[in-house]
Amino acid sequence: MIKKILSTLLVSSSLLVLTTFNAMAERPTIAIGGTVNYGGYVASGTENEGGGITREGYATEQTKRVEAMEVGYSSVFLEVNFVDRLTLGLEYMADEVSTDMESRTDTVPGTSVVTEGDTGTSSVKAEFSDMITAYAEIRLINGMYAKLGTMEIDVATKESLHTSSTYADITLDGMAYGIGYKNSWDNGVFLKTETMMHDWDSFKITAVSSDATPNGNSIEGNLDGAVFSVRLGKEF
Repeated sequence: MIKKILSTLLVSSSLLVLTTFNAMAERPTIAIGGTVNYGGYVASGTENEGGGITREGYATEQTKRVEAMEVGYSSVFLEVNFVDRLTLGLEYMADEVSTDMESRTDTVPGTSVVTEGDTGTSSVKAEFSDMITAYAEIRLINGMYAKLGTMEIDVATKESLHTSSTYADITLDGMAYGIGYKNSWDNGVFLKTETMMHDWDSFKITAVSSDATPNGNSIEGNLDGAVFSVRLGKEF
């Protein structure tokens, strides 16, 4: 509901500002700056082993897990500000964020018919990089503003699996929405503080098997978070 309200505010206000801008000769200002971001994410995922494919020596298994992680990263941004009401911007994450390495050991009960092909220790982690966010801000009252953005981030899977599986890297898309407050000074320097919700699209990655017969393994999940940011910039 909050995202829908902010989206409506941004779209309607943007149309109003652009109409006003067309009627005025005021030059838009350009701003550059850097951002420090800190927040938390919750990831839920399911690993499907077998996927309905029957292979001798391998069991069909499903493992679900929910993990929380803290994130901290820096970014740089470029903005264009129209008639001190609408701001359009582009932001690039300058750092790389990695999850902790997680390991799991699969064992086979003595009564199982499953062979050694489904036993062993697997380790996996994910690295997030090159996040790009295109966003719009609309000033509400005094220095307060609403913000809505669209995001894209590269996710590299770093795994060492006891099965024959490998997982390809992917690109995730998502939406960001929230509110912030802007302090400005006469020399063009400004400081923004904002809180944003990050809502990423669900994903599914199907394993590539080095064996002649596919193993049907896959991973699917969802990632959401909240990030607090301090943004320092200068307008020209």
